Amino acid sequence: MKRTARKHPGRKADAVLVSDLHLTETTPVARTDDYIAAQANKLRFLQSLSAANNNCPVLCAGDVFDHWKASPWLCGFALHHIPHPFICIPGQHDLPMHSLEHFDRSALALLDKVYENEEDPSFFVLRDRGFFLPHDQLMFPRGTLPSLFIVGRPFGTLDEFDPKEQTEEFQRADRKILMLHELTWKGKKPSWSPGSLTDLELLDRFGDYFDVIITGDNHGAFVSEKNGTILVNPGSMMRMSADQADYTPHAYLYYADTNEVDKAPFPIEKGVVSRDHIEEKESRDERIAAYIERMSKDWELGLSFRRNLEMFFAENKTTKKVRELIWQHLEAEM
Repeated sequence: MKRTARKHPGRKADAVLVSDLHLTETTPVARTDDYIAAQANKLRFLQSLSAANNNCPVLCAGDVFDHWKASPWLCGFALHHIPHPFICIPGQHDLPMHSLEHFDRSALALLDKVYENEEDPSFFVLRDRGFFLPHDQLMFPRGTLPSLFIVGRPFGTLDEFDPKEQTEEFQRADRKILMLHELTWKGKKPSWSPGSLTDLELLDRFGDYFDVIITGDNHGAFVSEKNGTILVNPGSMMRMSADQADYTPHAYLYYADTNEVDKAPFPIEKGVVSRDHIEEKESRDERIAAYIERMSKDWELGLSFRRNLEMFFAENKTTKKVRELIWQHLEAEM
Protein backbone atom coordinates (compact mmCIF):
# COMPACT_ATOMS: atom_id res chain seq x y z
CA MET A 1 0.00 0.00 0.00
CA LYS A 2 1.26 3.45 -0.83
CA ARG A 3 1.06 5.15 2.54
CA THR A 4 0.71 8.71 1.23
CA ALA A 5 -2.24 7.90 -1.03
CA ARG A 6 -5.02 7.82 1.55
CA LYS A 7 -6.64 10.93 2.94
CA HIS A 8 -8.33 11.18 6.31
CA PRO A 9 -10.78 14.10 6.28
CA GLY A 10 -12.00 14.91 9.77
CA ARG A 11 -9.74 12.35 11.40
CA LYS A 12 -7.27 13.50 14.06
CA ALA A 13 -3.58 12.79 13.64
CA ASP A 14 -1.32 11.75 16.51
CA ALA A 15 1.82 13.64 15.42
CA VAL A 16 3.12 16.05 12.81
CA LEU A 17 6.40 14.90 11.23
CA VAL A 18 8.97 17.39 9.91
CA SER A 19 12.71 17.84 9.53
CA ASP A 20 15.39 20.32 8.47
CA LEU A 21 13.79 23.63 9.46
CA HIS A 22 17.18 25.38 9.05
CA LEU A 23 16.04 28.55 10.79
CA THR A 24 18.28 31.47 9.80
CA GLU A 25 18.24 35.24 9.60
CA THR A 26 20.42 35.17 6.47
CA THR A 27 18.41 35.13 3.26
CA PRO A 28 19.65 32.42 0.86
CA VAL A 29 21.02 33.85 -2.37
CA ALA A 30 18.32 32.01 -4.35
CA ARG A 31 15.44 33.70 -2.47
CA THR A 32 13.95 37.02 -3.58
CA ASP A 33 11.26 37.42 -0.90
CA ASP A 34 11.13 38.32 2.79
CA TYR A 35 12.73 35.11 4.05
CA ILE A 36 12.14 35.83 7.74
CA ALA A 37 8.42 36.25 7.09
CA ALA A 38 8.38 33.09 4.98
CA GLN A 39 9.91 31.06 7.84
CA ALA A 40 7.43 32.51 10.32
CA ASN A 41 4.54 31.54 8.02
CA LYS A 42 5.77 27.96 7.79
CA LEU A 43 6.08 27.67 11.58
CA ARG A 44 2.60 29.10 12.07
CA PHE A 45 1.33 26.48 9.64
CA LEU A 46 2.94 23.73 11.73
CA GLN A 47 1.31 25.12 14.86
CA SER A 48 -2.06 25.17 13.11
CA LEU A 49 -1.62 21.51 12.14
CA SER A 50 -0.86 20.63 15.75
CA ALA A 51 -3.79 22.66 17.08
CA ALA A 52 -6.20 21.12 14.57
CA ASN A 53 -5.19 17.65 15.79
CA ASN A 54 -5.75 17.95 19.56
CA ASN A 55 -2.43 19.75 20.06
CA CYS A 56 -0.51 16.69 18.92
CA PRO A 57 3.30 16.92 19.08
CA VAL A 58 5.46 18.14 16.20
CA LEU A 59 8.35 15.69 15.76
CA CYS A 60 11.42 17.19 14.06
CA ALA A 61 14.28 14.95 12.87
CA GLY A 62 17.08 17.49 13.23
CA ASP A 63 18.61 20.72 11.91
CA VAL A 64 16.25 23.08 13.71
CA PHE A 65 18.81 25.85 13.09
CA ASP A 66 20.90 26.41 9.98
CA HIS A 67 23.92 27.09 12.21
CA TRP A 68 24.51 26.07 15.81
CA LYS A 69 25.68 29.57 16.76
CA ALA A 70 22.39 31.35 16.15
CA SER A 71 22.18 34.99 17.18
CA PRO A 72 20.20 36.11 20.24
CA TRP A 73 17.63 37.60 17.85
CA LEU A 74 17.18 34.28 16.02
CA CYS A 75 16.90 32.40 19.31
CA GLY A 76 14.13 34.79 20.30
CA PHE A 77 12.46 34.28 16.91
CA ALA A 78 12.59 30.52 17.43
CA LEU A 79 11.18 30.76 20.96
CA HIS A 80 8.28 32.82 19.67
CA HIS A 81 7.47 30.86 16.50
CA ILE A 82 8.41 27.20 17.01
CA PRO A 83 5.18 25.23 17.49
CA HIS A 84 4.40 23.51 20.79
CA PRO A 85 4.50 20.74 21.77
CA PHE A 86 7.78 20.15 19.94
CA ILE A 87 10.10 17.13 20.17
CA CYS A 88 13.36 17.15 18.21
CA ILE A 89 16.87 15.75 17.90
CA PRO A 90 20.05 17.68 17.06
CA GLY A 91 21.24 17.55 13.46
CA GLN A 92 24.79 18.39 12.43
CA HIS A 93 23.85 22.03 11.80
CA ASP A 94 22.67 22.24 15.42
CA LEU A 95 25.98 20.95 16.81
CA PRO A 96 29.30 22.77 17.22
CA MET A 97 31.91 20.93 15.13
CA HIS A 98 29.10 18.48 14.23
CA SER A 99 29.65 16.78 17.60
CA LEU A 100 27.08 16.00 20.29
CA GLU A 101 29.89 16.39 22.81
CA HIS A 102 29.62 20.18 22.38
CA PHE A 103 25.82 20.36 22.37
CA ASP A 104 25.67 22.58 25.48
CA ARG A 105 27.29 25.43 23.51
CA SER A 106 24.54 25.46 20.90
CA ALA A 107 21.46 27.59 20.33
CA LEU A 108 19.30 24.45 20.47
CA ALA A 109 20.66 23.73 23.95
CA LEU A 110 19.59 27.24 24.99
CA LEU A 111 16.03 26.58 23.88
CA ASP A 112 16.07 23.26 25.72
CA LYS A 113 17.19 24.97 28.95
CA VAL A 114 14.47 27.61 28.69
CA TYR A 115 11.79 24.94 28.98
CA GLU A 116 13.43 22.29 31.16
CA ASN A 117 12.28 23.78 34.47
CA GLU A 118 8.69 24.37 33.45
CA GLU A 119 6.05 22.35 35.29
CA ASP A 120 4.56 21.20 31.98
CA PRO A 121 7.37 21.51 29.44
CA SER A 122 6.39 21.53 25.79
CA PHE A 123 9.81 21.60 24.12
CA PHE A 124 12.11 18.56 24.23
CA VAL A 125 15.50 17.79 22.70
CA LEU A 126 16.11 14.04 22.72
CA ARG A 127 19.75 13.05 23.09
CA ASP A 128 20.25 9.93 25.20
CA ARG A 129 16.74 9.12 26.30
CA GLY A 130 13.37 8.23 24.88
CA PHE A 131 10.07 10.04 25.32
CA PHE A 132 6.93 8.20 26.41
CA LEU A 133 3.65 9.73 25.34
CA PRO A 134 0.77 7.90 27.08
CA HIS A 135 -2.67 8.37 25.60
CA ASP A 136 -4.03 9.89 28.81
CA GLN A 137 -1.22 12.41 29.41
CA LEU A 138 -2.85 15.75 30.14
CA MET A 139 -0.39 17.95 28.25
CA PHE A 140 -1.13 15.99 25.06
CA PRO A 141 -4.82 15.02 25.29
CA ARG A 142 -5.10 11.69 23.50
CA GLY A 143 -8.53 10.34 24.42
CA THR A 144 -8.37 6.61 23.72
CA LEU A 145 -5.69 6.82 21.03
CA PRO A 146 -2.54 4.65 21.13
CA SER A 147 0.44 5.57 23.28
CA LEU A 148 3.72 6.50 21.58
CA PHE A 149 7.34 6.01 22.52
CA ILE A 150 9.81 8.22 20.67
CA VAL A 151 13.50 7.36 20.53
CA GLY A 152 15.84 10.09 19.26
CA ARG A 153 19.37 9.54 17.98
CA PRO A 154 21.24 12.80 17.28
CA PHE A 155 23.55 13.18 14.32
CA GLY A 156 26.66 11.03 14.56
CA THR A 157 25.39 8.65 17.25
CA LEU A 158 23.67 5.92 15.25
CA ASP A 159 26.58 3.48 15.51
CA GLU A 160 26.27 3.60 19.32
CA PHE A 161 22.58 2.68 19.26
CA ASP A 162 21.36 -0.78 20.21
CA PRO A 163 17.59 -1.03 19.64
CA LYS A 164 17.37 -4.07 21.92
CA GLU A 165 18.34 -1.99 24.97
CA GLN A 166 15.03 -0.27 25.76
CA THR A 167 12.94 0.55 28.83
CA GLU A 168 9.70 -0.93 30.11
CA GLU A 169 7.87 2.15 28.82
CA PHE A 170 9.19 1.38 25.34
CA GLN A 171 7.97 -2.19 25.56
CA ARG A 172 4.44 -1.28 26.61
CA ALA A 173 3.92 1.57 24.13
CA ASP A 174 1.47 0.88 21.32
CA ARG A 175 3.66 2.56 18.69
CA LYS A 176 7.44 2.98 18.65
CA ILE A 177 9.01 5.85 16.69
CA LEU A 178 12.71 6.29 15.88
CA MET A 179 14.03 9.73 14.87
CA LEU A 180 17.43 9.91 13.11
CA HIS A 181 19.43 12.64 11.46
CA GLU A 182 21.38 10.57 8.96
CA LEU A 183 21.59 11.19 5.22
CA THR A 184 19.18 8.62 3.79
CA TRP A 185 18.26 7.90 0.17
CA LYS A 186 15.28 6.15 -1.36
CA GLY A 187 16.48 3.06 -3.18
CA LYS A 188 20.11 3.45 -4.28
CA LYS A 189 22.60 5.88 -2.74
CA PRO A 190 24.60 8.14 -5.11
CA SER A 191 28.17 7.11 -5.92
CA TRP A 192 29.45 10.36 -4.41
CA SER A 193 27.82 9.58 -1.03
CA PRO A 194 29.23 6.18 0.01
CA GLY A 195 28.90 6.85 3.74
CA SER A 196 25.17 7.55 3.63
CA LEU A 197 22.30 5.09 4.11
CA THR A 198 19.35 3.82 2.12
CA ASP A 199 15.78 3.46 3.25
CA LEU A 200 15.94 -0.33 2.94
CA GLU A 201 19.11 -0.52 5.03
CA LEU A 202 17.37 1.30 7.88
CA LEU A 203 14.14 -0.64 7.51
CA ASP A 204 16.05 -3.92 7.63
CA ARG A 205 18.10 -2.79 10.61
CA PHE A 206 15.33 -1.32 12.78
CA GLY A 207 12.05 -2.57 11.31
CA ASP A 208 11.66 -5.31 13.92
CA TYR A 209 11.78 -2.75 16.74
CA PHE A 210 9.96 0.33 15.41
CA ASP A 211 6.73 1.14 13.64
CA VAL A 212 8.01 4.43 12.23
CA ILE A 213 11.48 5.72 11.33
CA ILE A 214 11.77 9.48 10.72
CA THR A 215 14.96 10.61 8.99
CA GLY A 216 16.46 14.04 8.39
CA ASP A 217 19.30 15.60 6.36
CA ASN A 218 18.07 14.68 2.87
CA HIS A 219 16.07 17.75 1.78
CA GLY A 220 13.92 15.77 -0.66
CA ALA A 221 10.76 14.13 0.71
CA PHE A 222 9.84 10.46 0.39
CA VAL A 223 8.09 7.62 2.21
CA SER A 224 9.09 3.93 2.16
CA GLU A 225 7.58 0.83 3.75
CA LYS A 226 8.64 -2.72 4.51
CA ASN A 227 6.89 -5.38 6.55
CA GLY A 228 4.57 -2.89 8.25
CA THR A 229 7.26 -0.36 9.24
CA ILE A 230 7.23 2.99 7.46
CA LEU A 231 10.19 5.30 6.91
CA VAL A 232 9.39 8.99 6.47
CA ASN A 233 11.95 11.49 5.21
CA PRO A 234 9.99 14.77 5.42
CA GLY A 235 12.54 16.88 3.51
CA SER A 236 13.32 20.54 4.17
CA MET A 237 10.73 23.01 5.42
CA MET A 238 12.11 25.84 3.26
CA ARG A 239 13.25 26.06 -0.35
CA MET A 240 16.79 27.28 0.18
CA SER A 241 18.45 26.68 -3.20
CA ALA A 242 17.69 27.18 -6.89
CA ASP A 243 17.25 23.46 -7.52
CA GLN A 244 14.18 23.52 -5.23
CA ALA A 245 12.30 26.07 -7.36
CA ASP A 246 9.70 23.47 -8.38
CA TYR A 247 9.67 21.65 -5.02
CA THR A 248 6.70 21.84 -2.64
CA PRO A 249 7.80 21.35 0.99
CA HIS A 250 5.41 19.54 3.26
CA ALA A 251 4.97 18.00 6.67
CA TYR A 252 3.38 14.61 7.28
CA LEU A 253 0.42 13.80 9.51
CA TYR A 254 0.88 10.52 11.38
CA TYR A 255 -2.05 8.28 12.37
CA ALA A 256 -0.96 5.82 15.04
CA ASP A 257 -3.96 3.49 14.99
CA THR A 258 -3.30 2.42 11.38
CA ASN A 259 0.39 3.44 11.21
CA GLU A 260 -0.16 5.66 8.18
CA VAL A 261 0.89 9.14 7.06
CA ASP A 262 -0.63 11.84 4.86
CA LYS A 263 1.13 14.75 3.22
CA ALA A 264 0.38 18.24 4.52
CA PRO A 265 1.88 20.69 1.97
CA PHE A 266 3.29 23.93 3.34
CA PRO A 267 1.84 27.13 1.89
CA ILE A 268 4.37 28.57 -0.57
CA GLU A 269 4.66 31.66 -2.72
CA LYS A 270 5.49 31.10 -6.36
CA GLY A 271 8.28 32.95 -8.12
CA VAL A 272 10.44 33.61 -5.05
CA VAL A 273 13.21 31.09 -5.86
CA SER A 274 15.57 32.44 -8.51
CA ARG A 275 18.40 31.07 -10.68
CA ASP A 276 19.69 34.53 -11.62
CA HIS A 277 22.76 34.26 -9.38
CA ILE A 278 23.77 30.99 -11.05
CA GLU A 279 23.23 32.31 -14.56
CA GLU A 280 25.17 35.48 -13.78
CA LYS A 281 28.10 33.47 -12.44
CA GLU A 282 28.07 31.13 -15.46
CA SER A 283 27.98 34.11 -17.83
CA ARG A 284 30.86 35.81 -16.00
CA ASP A 285 32.95 32.65 -16.06
CA GLU A 286 32.29 32.20 -19.79
CA ARG A 287 33.41 35.77 -20.54
CA ILE A 288 36.58 35.38 -18.50
CA ALA A 289 37.36 32.01 -20.06
CA ALA A 290 36.95 33.52 -23.52
CA TYR A 291 39.33 36.35 -22.58
CA ILE A 292 41.91 33.84 -21.32
CA GLU A 293 41.58 31.87 -24.56
CA ARG A 294 42.41 34.97 -26.56
CA MET A 295 45.46 35.59 -24.38
CA SER A 296 46.88 32.10 -24.82
CA LYS A 297 45.77 29.38 -27.22
CA ASP A 298 47.94 26.92 -25.34
CA TRP A 299 45.70 26.89 -22.25
CA GLU A 300 43.34 24.07 -21.43
CA LEU A 301 39.80 25.42 -21.71
CA GLY A 302 38.38 22.38 -19.96
CA LEU A 303 39.91 23.56 -16.71
CA SER A 304 38.07 25.78 -14.27
CA PHE A 305 38.51 29.52 -14.47
CA ARG A 306 40.45 29.49 -11.21
CA ARG A 307 42.89 26.92 -12.56
CA ASN A 308 43.34 28.87 -15.81
CA LEU A 309 44.06 32.00 -13.82
CA GLU A 310 46.64 30.15 -11.75
CA MET A 311 48.28 29.01 -14.99
CA PHE A 312 48.30 32.57 -16.30
CA PHE A 313 50.01 33.84 -13.16
CA ALA A 314 52.55 31.03 -13.39
CA GLU A 315 53.40 31.69 -17.04
CA ASN A 316 53.37 35.49 -16.93
CA LYS A 317 55.18 37.96 -14.73
CA THR A 318 52.40 39.25 -12.48
CA THR A 319 53.21 41.15 -9.32
CA LYS A 320 52.13 39.80 -5.96
CA LYS A 321 50.00 42.92 -5.34
CA VAL A 322 48.06 42.42 -8.58
CA ARG A 323 47.51 38.72 -7.85
CA GLU A 324 46.20 39.48 -4.37
CA LEU A 325 43.83 42.15 -5.67
CA ILE A 326 42.46 39.77 -8.33
CA TRP A 327 41.91 36.93 -5.85
CA GLN A 328 40.33 39.30 -3.33
CA HIS A 329 37.89 40.55 -5.96
CA LEU A 330 37.00 37.02 -7.11
CA GLU A 331 36.35 35.82 -3.54
CA ALA A 332 33.94 38.70 -3.07
CA GLU A 333 32.12 37.92 -6.31
CA MET A 334 31.84 34.10 -6.04
